[in-house]
Amino acid sequence: MPDEPQKDQNAAAQRVAGSGDSDSITIPELERFVFRADRFTGEVVPRKLEPAEVARFLVERLTEKDSLKSFVQAEKVAAFYDTYEVGAKFRQFLDRAEDGDESVTRSVVIARTIGRSGTPDDIQFARHYYSYLVGRVESMVNYEEIIRLHEVLDLGDSSAELRQRLAAKLTSLEERKDSSDQARLEYLAFAETISESLDRAEKVQAVKDKMLQIPDRNQRIIEEIKAYLGIEYGYLEYLESWAAMRLRRETWGAHPSEQVLRPSTAPYREDVVSCLRGFLSEIEESGSLSEEEKEGARLKVLRAIKFFDGVVTEQEEFFLEKFEGAQADILANEGFLLP
Repeated sequence: MPDEPQKDQNAAAQRVAGSGDSDSITIPELERFVFRADRFTGEVVPRKLEPAEVARFLVERLTEKDSLKSFVQAEKVAAFYDTYEVGAKFRQFLDRAEDGDESVTRSVVIARTIGRSGTPDDIQFARHYYSYLVGRVESMVNYEEIIRLHEVLDLGDSSAELRQRLAAKLTSLEERKDSSDQARLEYLAFAETISESLDRAEKVQAVKDKMLQIPDRNQRIIEEIKAYLGIEYGYLEYLESWAAMRLRRETWGAHPSEQVLRPSTAPYREDVVSCLRGFLSEIEESGSLSEEEKEGARLKVLRAIKFFDGVVTEQEEFFLEKFEGAQADILANEGFLLP
């Protein structure tokens, strides 16, 4: 018999999944972002929306007929708003009927959306589908995307299937690498770029696990802030978005085991704001950061403080206004391409 939190999760997901029986939801900002994004606005998820309504939008509006591009955009939205409710609906789109590279990439993106913020059952489903998709990847884009899925699913060094598939691909490419310049470049891309990406996706898991196992809550949050800022941690291509998610979830509960279900309020928000504010002094006192790096980190932290409804001083607000159009930050309601 499932425990109470799991029953609550499943019930909430089913309520959202079944909400299509009522009038279809319309959120203009998401209509543009998911279905009509351009290269200028397609990376900045619309802010200040209600997560439950965002989940309802994604569940009601995405269908099996939608394009890879729309699902890529939907993944960004689901990740930013931690919409675990979409898992039940999005699982229906994964039917093992892929018929080409783009179709495989689309399924990888959908599995990643489910795996990043779904319920434990959804995550398990995504892991099973990952194993199936490993046998379908062919193109460089396929491999790039499935490596990101590997990291999102926290699989670490459980990569024997993918490594075997990659080894076979490399053998095939090596046999014909001297036949043309294009063949040689493709071989080098897989042998160097793809292999290194998989190495990093494996190794970053140990960093995440170590952070999650820190027993002191404030110290854990501080380390997550460092990872978000890229201070004292590498693997920024993976850790920045992961740490942003972790900081959002630190507002949900006191311990990672309690941070599975998004609450209607964020009862632990003040803890995160307090740690962010305390970290400002560490930035200023750092001997390893340049003045430019300190400025960027301070901007990122102050925006995060406001993102979590913390208060900034008049002087800090002046600093934020000075750089209002600079850098795009995840935990921010202002900045590059944001009003």
